[in-house]
Amino acid sequence: MPNIEPLLCMSNENFPAVDTPTPCHLIVLSHGLWGTQTHFSYVEENLINTLQLKHPNKTFRSYKTKSNEKFKTYDGIDLCGARVAEEIFQETARLLQKQNLQVTQLSYIGYSLGGLIARFAIGVLDYKGFFDSVEAVNFVTFCTPHVGVLTPGTSISIKAFNGLVPYLLGNSGKQIFLKDSVNIENSNNRVPLLKLMASENSVFFQGLKRFKNHALYSNIRSDIRTSWWTSGISYINPFEILDRNPNVSIDNNGFIRFSNGSKFELSFLENYDPILLDVEKPIKFTGLIDYDTEKNIKKIKNKKVEFVENSNKFHTFFINKFKCIVMFWNSFIYFPMWVSWFILFNILQVFTSSFRVNRESSRLKEHSCVYSLIDQFSNTMSKAVPIQSASTTPLLKPTLSRTLSEGYSNELDKLENDLRDQGDFFLDSVFDAVTSSNHPDQSIFNQQAGGDITLTTSINKICSIAIDQIGDWETDYRKLGNSKKEAFEYYQILKSFKMNMSPIQQEIIGNLNKLNWKKYPVYITKTNSTHAAAIVRHQDPNFEEGKIVVEHFCEEAFKVY
Repeated sequence: MPNIEPLLCMSNENFPAVDTPTPCHLIVLSHGLWGTQTHFSYVEENLINTLQLKHPNKTFRSYKTKSNEKFKTYDGIDLCGARVAEEIFQETARLLQKQNLQVTQLSYIGYSLGGLIARFAIGVLDYKGFFDSVEAVNFVTFCTPHVGVLTPGTSISIKAFNGLVPYLLGNSGKQIFLKDSVNIENSNNRVPLLKLMASENSVFFQGLKRFKNHALYSNIRSDIRTSWWTSGISYINPFEILDRNPNVSIDNNGFIRFSNGSKFELSFLENYDPILLDVEKPIKFTGLIDYDTEKNIKKIKNKKVEFVENSNKFHTFFINKFKCIVMFWNSFIYFPMWVSWFILFNILQVFTSSFRVNRESSRLKEHSCVYSLIDQFSNTMSKAVPIQSASTTPLLKPTLSRTLSEGYSNELDKLENDLRDQGDFFLDSVFDAVTSSNHPDQSIFNQQAGGDITLTTSINKICSIAIDQIGDWETDYRKLGNSKKEAFEYYQILKSFKMNMSPIQQEIIGNLNKLNWKKYPVYITKTNSTHAAAIVRHQDPNFEEGKIVVEHFCEEAFKVY
C-alpha cells in the first residue's frame, strides 16, 4: 500500500498558487449568407484597437464564428444558431483553459443573415443558463433582415419572386421568406421561425432583451434585399425613392432634392455626415390640410387622383421598362456565367445542405425546448446546462472549409469577393425590377400643396406607425396620434405608403420595436455594393464610406460598462 503520510503533512504553501482568472469581455462576430470569417476582419481590427486605446485596463477578446462558412449558411437559421452557441461555449472554455480569462461580459455583432443566426444562438445560450454568470452588453446588427425578406405586395411578379427564390437558398431561404413552419413544443401551433423568435414570451426574445445596448445599421440605398423596412425594423421605407428614382439624392447638407426642384431637409449625425442620418432630429412637413373640414379631406382625395392622372406616364413607363432591360442585361448577357453558376450550384448546395441537416439534426433535438414559449417550458429550465459544464467540451477543430479558406491566394480571394459583389448587385436588380413603383417620384418627403399646416416629427416616429393596420383614419386615429388633429396630419403623409405587409411581418416589427434600438440609416453613394461596403467586407477603394460607418460603430455605438 503506498505511503500517503507525506501528502497529508504537506501545507498549503507546498501547492502551486492558482491565479484568479482575469475578467474578460468576449465579442462574437457572425458573418452573413455565403460568408466567411474574413468578412469581419476590418470591423474586428478597428474595434479591438479602439477598445484597447479607450479602455486599457479592461480585457477584450474577439471571436469570429467559423462553423457556418459559405454554403453551410443554407442549413437553416436554427441549425446555424445551434452551431454558433456551441462555438461560444467552447471559446469561453478555451479562454479559461488556455489564457486564464473568465468571460464575464458578452457582446454580439451580426452581419446580414448572421444577425438572425445570432438571435437564435442567444436563445440557446439563455436557455442553457449562459447569461446567469455572463452579462449581455451589446447586440449590434449590420444590414440584417430582422423582418425577413418576403417582398410585400400582391402583384404577379412579386408573388412569383417570393415563391421561387426561397427554394434556391435551402432551409435558410425558406425561413427568411417566412415559408417555413416550426412546431411549437407542447402545442399544436406551427409558425414561421422568425415570428417565434420575435415573440415576447420566447426564449429568443427574452435572451435578446437581456442586452443593455441594442443598435442596428441599415443601408437606405442600393440594398433592396435588406432595405430599411426589414433591417431598420420599420413599418414603412421612407427612403425608397432613392432606389426608385436615380435623379433623387441627399446632398451634403441633408437635403433630399427632387427632379422638380423641390427639396426636403433631413439631418446627418454630427461628425458623420454625409453618411449616417439622425433619426431623432426634427423634420418638418408643410402644406398639410386641417383635419376637421370634410371639404378639405375630399380635396386631398381629389389631389391624389390628380397626381396619378397628371403624372408623366411616359416617364414612368420608360423608367420601369429600363429597369427590366437592366435586369435582362444583367441576367442573360453581363452575368450569364454567374447566373448559370448561381442556379445550378445552388441546387447542388441545397441538396448538400439537406444531407448536413439530416446528419446534424441531433443538435436541434438537444435544444427542442427553445421552440417552446416561456410559460410552456419554464418547468424544464432545471434541465438547462450550466456554463461550468462547457469546460469539459472538446475544443473545435478547424473545419475543412476553414482550412481551405485560410489557404486561398490573394487572387482567388479577390475573384471570390468580386463574384459575391456581383451576386449582390444581380439580386438587387431583380428585386428592383420586381418591386418597381408606378410612381417613381412619389415620396413622403414630397412637399404637400394647398394647406397651411406644418407637422414637426422625426424619422423614428413616422417609421413606428403601423400604417398598414389603418383603414379609416378617424376610427383608428389613436394609432396615428394623440388627437384627431395630429392623426390626420400623419395620415396625409403616410397613407400612400402602405406596404401591404403580412400580419406576421407587422407582428415581428411591433414586438422587436419594444426593445430600445438605436437605429442608424447608412447612405453610401460611391458604390452600388452597399451591402458589402457597410462593413468593409473586403478591401475595395470604393468602400471608403463604409470605413466611416465602422468608425461610428467603434467610437459611438459599441458601449463599455
